Amino acid sequence: MENKFNICIIGAGIAGLAIAESLSRLFENIIVIDKEKTFGQHISSRNSEVIHSGFYYPKNSLKSKLCISGNDMLYQFAKKYHIKHKKCGKLIVINKKEDESKLISISKHAIDCGLAGLKILDKDEAKSIEPKVNCYKALYIPSTGIIDSHGVMSKLESISKLQDVDFLYKTDVTSIELKDELYRIYINDSKECIISDIVINTAGLWSDAISKMVGIDSYEIEYYKGDYFKSQSIKNLNCLIYPLPKMSSLGIHTVLSLNGDVSFGPNLYKVNKIDYSIDDRFKERYIQEISNLIDVDNLELHKDFSGIRPKIKFDGFFNDFVIKNEKNNGYNNFINLIGIDSPGLTSSLAIARYVESLIN
Repeated sequence: MENKFNICIIGAGIAGLAIAESLSRLFENIIVIDKEKTFGQHISSRNSEVIHSGFYYPKNSLKSKLCISGNDMLYQFAKKYHIKHKKCGKLIVINKKEDESKLISISKHAIDCGLAGLKILDKDEAKSIEPKVNCYKALYIPSTGIIDSHGVMSKLESISKLQDVDFLYKTDVTSIELKDELYRIYINDSKECIISDIVINTAGLWSDAISKMVGIDSYEIEYYKGDYFKSQSIKNLNCLIYPLPKMSSLGIHTVLSLNGDVSFGPNLYKVNKIDYSIDDRFKERYIQEISNLIDVDNLELHKDFSGIRPKIKFDGFFNDFVIKNEKNNGYNNFINLIGIDSPGLTSSLAIARYVESLIN
């Protein structure tokens, strides 16, 4: 059996859903395929649900540009559709005077990227925002927030369906071939296939495998896991609290829920398979890291959840998003999205707009 579509989107995480919703306003006959029973079962639902501000990344990188524009777009989307969110702001803290130059450098870079309202605060000023913060000084970023990511994804799917986008869940893509300028996407280890003019690969943790199916093997994804621990004794912090960023991640930070719960995470360590179980082996390190962020005695932590990020394997410092029409590789309108890790949630609506510009 063969079914013909104009656009086939592989992967129903938040990027795939945002692209489906956006393209449904311009194109007819779109289908979204996902191997899980519903949307957002991996990266999109296993993260800190932070609306990032976009200044951690090199200026003019895709992560920087799409996060900064996506920040405003996501707040507008949440307001329009009454999705729960909170623009709570963020404090990046330092605990010793020697790190003050690093804080100043981050502030200058953020301002250079176009952010406004930033301020370096002394200890008393920081505590006026969040009394539990532990710091020598802190950089306050007002545009950071938190959001109900499931609510965003549910609304994107709902709008897409109203625009006649088809969703095919519990469906594995097993092979792809390009024939007569059309892509044939074979599913569920059978001869059944979907034929499409355009394929958009938003398969997240499996995006490199999908790319290889069509013959593009230049990307290799590595898995990096992060654990989250919840505190029962700390609730209702006024803002997010972060340490200075590390080379490979933003560091263990506070994670705020819209109901007032507080968790901490994620750490970052390489794994070879997708496994979301967590244990207590990192708990002591968490307690040490958390003491640098907040003043708390006898901190009790309990296992919360874990997530896995896809990072493109390469020898270098910065992993940018790969969002590319592979026409120069001989696969016109096969659009790869590879290594969409943080800040993918914040960037999702801007990513969708960027993908629009890549379709020929």
